[in-house]
Amino acid sequence: MSINTESRLRLSVVLILTSSYMVIEIIGSILTNSLALLSDAFHMLSDIGGLSMCLFASFYATKPPTPKKSFGYYRIEILAALLNGLILIALIAYIFFEAYQRFLYLPEVLGLEMFIIALIGLVVNLVGVKILWNYSGESLNLRSALLHLIMDSLSSIGAIISGVIIFLTGLKVADPIASIIIGLIMIPTIYRLLKGSLNILMESTPEHISLKEVEDILLSIKGVKGVHDLHLWAITSGIYSMSVHLIIENPKEWNSISEEARRILKEKFKITHSTIQIEEKLIECDDTGCKIMRDLSKKE
Repeated sequence: MSINTESRLRLSVVLILTSSYMVIEIIGSILTNSLALLSDAFHMLSDIGGLSMCLFASFYATKPPTPKKSFGYYRIEILAALLNGLILIALIAYIFFEAYQRFLYLPEVLGLEMFIIALIGLVVNLVGVKILWNYSGESLNLRSALLHLIMDSLSSIGAIISGVIIFLTGLKVADPIASIIIGLIMIPTIYRLLKGSLNILMESTPEHISLKEVEDILLSIKGVKGVHDLHLWAITSGIYSMSVHLIIENPKEWNSISEEARRILKEKFKITHSTIQIEEKLIECDDTGCKIMRDLSKKE
């Protein structure tokens, strides 16, 4: 579903916080010569990109449908989420490359300063998580933004641990190791983000809805004798569509059956856009089941 006004305001606040601290963290990574801080800053950059795209898409998605865009612009949000995932892949590749370079040559890293900057970053990320936590169920973009902030928090923890180790032991290899761990932590988030985006764009059946369960519930409606050509897909996060052909015995029950089907689909599965075609068939049933004997809608 589209992001509401309050969620946009919260996204804006988180965007300002994240952008402000990302600049500080980049400067800090240069001053301390820390790759872990730099990788954390790049992760923040991906958050800024994701949050910015989310805000832009949420505004654009509210545009009304047009003759050429009959479903409207809902999928702008999904395209933004997909692009965000691709940007993350590029950032992870860069982090791994830089870590490899540092394993070959370990530069000096200021552990104490690195620890302080990462600790402040952790606080900023946790504030962002708190702001978005109760609103992340509204859309795929909001969920991805929240996951990014959670991953950023883990990244900051990695940089904090690395800074402490370097400060106490002088073990400089802790910095590239921490950056690799940060990158590995990000991979499952990227996978879920890309999978969710591609599933919607490919019009796959929503993961939380069972096609078999929908079919069984439709068959349980009084007067329905068969279900076929059942298709389920998502227009965007939280907006689901369905098309189906129902076989019935009594043509006088067309209206009541279709209304009951739409009510059940909306209440149980939150399917708000449903196209139901009623087919009038002559059914013969016995102990082994029911079979179609003759299509009453066809002239003989």
